[in-house]
Amino acid sequence: MTLVEVMVALVIMTVSVYLLTSTITATIAHTRGKQERATAVDAVMNLFEHMRSEPFEELFTLYNIDDSDDPSGPGSAPGANFAVPGLDPDPADGDGFVGEIILPSQGPQLREDVTQTKLGMPRDLNGDLRADARDHANDYIVLPVTVRLRWRGAAGSRKFEMSTMFANITKL
Repeated sequence: MTLVEVMVALVIMTVSVYLLTSTITATIAHTRGKQERATAVDAVMNLFEHMRSEPFEELFTLYNIDDSDDPSGPGSAPGANFAVPGLDPDPADGDGFVGEIILPSQGPQLREDVTQTKLGMPRDLNGDLRADARDHANDYIVLPVTVRLRWRGAAGSRKFEMSTMFANITKL
């Protein structure tokens, strides 16, 4: 073998090792991203199941942003923000939590006239066949909810959202 052949073989091996290493690194990052997303989906589904186990009439006061109306006293309810084990909060999200529960509200009021397309709002929440500007925290029969997760993962800032609709069928 000549020196030129040895050099060509070394270049080919170097490129091959680089490509193999890059593929392995990308696969590891992709696997981490899939694990993070699975953690996010599980967290949202578990939250929805937990919300289903709560008394329907208290859902809004348990998960809104106002802690002064919590059923067992101020600061006793879970509130609108929550941590997710296994996911780190995105530093750009100032509240320090991964999860956020979004309800059709303006401050502490449950409102039918709020424009939130992801929640299908404005919408009649109390069954009187009109969407008005009053507070319906005490008479709603449907409650649209979106849960948004924002975290800092292996691939940078990530976001996941899921929505559902809770209904009190005993009042229907």
